[in-house]
Amino acid sequence: MGLVVTGISQNGDISAIEAALKEAGLPLDPIQLIGPDDSTQGAASRTGIMEGGLMTGGGQGTGVPGVTSGVPTAGGFGTHYFRNETLSDRLGDLEIPDDEVENYVDALQAGRSVVAYFAKAENIDTVTTIFRASGLAKIKTF
Repeated sequence: MGLVVTGISQNGDISAIEAALKEAGLPLDPIQLIGPDDSTQGAASRTGIMEGGLMTGGGQGTGVPGVTSGVPTAGGFGTHYFRNETLSDRLGDLEIPDDEVENYVDALQAGRSVVAYFAKAENIDTVTTIFRASGLAKIKTF
């Protein structure tokens, strides 16, 4: 049996969960909230960056033909974003199996939040009950 209880919050407000945990005599420091803003934190623009990390574009008179004209991509030139590996790592810290991480990423990108609680074996049922009573969806234990 796992020791991390997770759920999906529609609005990221965990005040009712925190109150219920306190009332149950459980500490608040094992609770984690990953919000939709966390899913884009660290996303870096590739505009002006060529392979190898060479900065290109936009300098005052520093243009070099063939280098400063943009970033070639399959769709042409422009801004592209790459996946935030830190988010996957953070979800991985919640012991979410690799085959389920994408479901949580999808929820975050849809504007929802992931709530997790690092429980002890003796309080998993209490935490799960609190999560259900607080309206979290897709409650799972890992």
